[in-house]
Amino acid sequence: MILLDITYEGKDEVTTTLWGRGETFEDTKFLPYMYVIPEKTEKPNMIINGRKIVKIEELVMKDLNKEVNVWKIYFKNPSDLNLFRHELKEFGERREMDLPFARRYMIDKKLIPLGDVILPEIKAGKKEYPPRVLAFDIETIASKGIAIGKDPIIMASLWSENLKMVIGWGKGEGKHFIRVKDEKELIEKFVEVVDKFKPDIIVGYNSDSFDWPYFKERAKLHKVKFRINSHKVSALRRGRENVIKLKGLINIDLYLFIKNILAPYMKSETLKLDDVSKELVGQGKVSIGGAEGINDAWENNPKLLYEYSLQDAKVTYLLAMEVLPMIYTLASTVGQTLFDVSRMTSGQMVEWTLIKEAHKQKMLVPNRPKYEDSFGRRSVRFEGAFVKDPIKGLHSPIAVCDFRSLYPTIIMAHNISADTINCNHPECKKNISSTGTHFCTRQTGFIPETLKKLFDRRMKLKKKARELKKGTLEQKIVDTEQKGLKLILNSFYGYLGYANARWYTLDSARAVTAWGREYITQIMKEASMKNFTVVYGDTDSVMLTSQSESFKDDVINFTKEINKSLPSPIELEVEGFFIRGVFVTKKRYALLSEDNQLVVKGLEKVRRDWSKLARNTQGKVLRLILNNKVEDAKEYIREVIKKLKSKEIPISELIMKTQLTKPLNEYKQMAPHVKVAKDMKNRGEDIFPGMLIEYIVTPGGRSISERSIAVNLAKDYDSSYYIQNQVLPSVMRIFEALGGTKAELEETQKGLTSFF
Repeated sequence: MILLDITYEGKDEVTTTLWGRGETFEDTKFLPYMYVIPEKTEKPNMIINGRKIVKIEELVMKDLNKEVNVWKIYFKNPSDLNLFRHELKEFGERREMDLPFARRYMIDKKLIPLGDVILPEIKAGKKEYPPRVLAFDIETIASKGIAIGKDPIIMASLWSENLKMVIGWGKGEGKHFIRVKDEKELIEKFVEVVDKFKPDIIVGYNSDSFDWPYFKERAKLHKVKFRINSHKVSALRRGRENVIKLKGLINIDLYLFIKNILAPYMKSETLKLDDVSKELVGQGKVSIGGAEGINDAWENNPKLLYEYSLQDAKVTYLLAMEVLPMIYTLASTVGQTLFDVSRMTSGQMVEWTLIKEAHKQKMLVPNRPKYEDSFGRRSVRFEGAFVKDPIKGLHSPIAVCDFRSLYPTIIMAHNISADTINCNHPECKKNISSTGTHFCTRQTGFIPETLKKLFDRRMKLKKKARELKKGTLEQKIVDTEQKGLKLILNSFYGYLGYANARWYTLDSARAVTAWGREYITQIMKEASMKNFTVVYGDTDSVMLTSQSESFKDDVINFTKEINKSLPSPIELEVEGFFIRGVFVTKKRYALLSEDNQLVVKGLEKVRRDWSKLARNTQGKVLRLILNNKVEDAKEYIREVIKKLKSKEIPISELIMKTQLTKPLNEYKQMAPHVKVAKDMKNRGEDIFPGMLIEYIVTPGGRSISERSIAVNLAKDYDSSYYIQNQVLPSVMRIFEALGGTKAELEETQKGLTSFF
């Protein structure tokens, strides 16, 4: 059997069901359990509400760096753990009483998602499995807002390797269009097609929050039994998210994975499907003009609506092909189902990786902290990474050298772990951080040992990816796998200092950053001694320049020499050479690569809360300056301002986008996006936290907030605002770094004559 998912049920005894493609296997032998580190010799023998303990085993297990006697207490049903946990408190310290039953099953049985399960023993085989993936999307009429289930579904599109289809009613038309008579039949047809296709994985984009709930509400309205794979579509709550569970196949909402895991590494202005798919797969949605455009196409241009709907499913499928290999790798590493892992944060992935490893080593998992403990942890602050003030201005050439996975390698090199802190061995006191904490060197700690397995695996995959022909499917998959492991590796340090972490270790987190500061400052000092100018340094990287004719060779030789003095596996690498760089302030700089690619950090060009005009202007100016065309950059800015004054710039270039981070009634200040959101709500539109508010600043009114209105209502814009608050500030940061003054900036804003 190829494992797709695991579920369990039963009011008395529990039955665990393993789901494969078109087959299931039921296990009634696996029992839920918890541990107690006993403080009494007498074992518990109690009955609560007619329930009782099944059996108790006496074991010896590891608890960090010591061995302890434990009772492994078995129950008939997972609900019994909650029933007995309070009463068992008097017998000793309770452990692992809150691990979800299905996740414990995966770990205990060492099962691999999409891997073979050897039956009836129920143990993992090694075979990898290429899953059948189906993407879907729905289109709805939009009257006002996006209330779930308020308006009818007019089209449902599906896309896979061997299936292209749009199901719709009304005037729809197109090559892959399947006409039905009404919405009720559309829902029934959708279920029929999915069940006949029998996907292993069904993917959507924001489908947990929109498409699935919408289907459920409209099916209820039409009295249709909305069942996929003959099973109920279940809505569950996971933290702050609503998620949809399907029995017998894997439901993955790509939006949740991208938001939780990939977003920090992406350039997209928003996490809308159009932006994300353009960045990751090079294709976007069909332009239709938002909700109003859908309504208009439904009435007047059915071919356009068909193309729009089908493309949504297509780019969702292409996005899945890009992202799923990473989810497969992460799920295999974490040891949990694709359904669960695709909805985890990076911290949760680290924790479940450690839980999996602890089980292998017969080690007790620490309890999750109580609320008061985690609350107290949040108030603790400690010194973070070292960031050097840049030498402002233009520099050429530039070499960027950075440590390969600095924090994970520091943890491994110095054996940083809760079970190695401040041991009593005299020789280990040499392995001491500047915080005063030392770590044992005699025996590898639990955290470094776990990290090393992941690190070594990633290095092998990275090497293999370099050896394969670039751009081939195999190379792409291997590279995606190593990037997935990198995500987990780089999350370990943050986990050590996370307030709700089971393996929270403040002294370890402090020591990691302390050694990080020590290594980066050491590199800067030695670089200066080798006649390099250290232009900038931040956390794990340094940027060097010199006028030596052998600059590149000098940098490469420097890193080789440095690495001889660094403890393994800490290693300094040359990330790249750049023609030129402009440095503004800490965290704000731009580099031009040798293949003419622009790398921008911290400037408005990579921030969505600035208008597209400001960002594009800054990008153009940066590129001109980095190509030594400063006068051309000044002329370009003059031209942009001239066009703004004459209203030649389209409104679409001036949209500001700001996210609502909390409910409207919790905002005390009337910021522009809050004012626009309140206006939208007064017009009957649905407003919710996380929503991206798009607005234009118009002429008239007193404050900027009063002059801000929703994009679809804007007929004009305030040229002066966009000149003085968007375009000029975005470029003057750069010109000031090149020697411009505040006085020149003020003159520029008045007449654009002094500085330019």
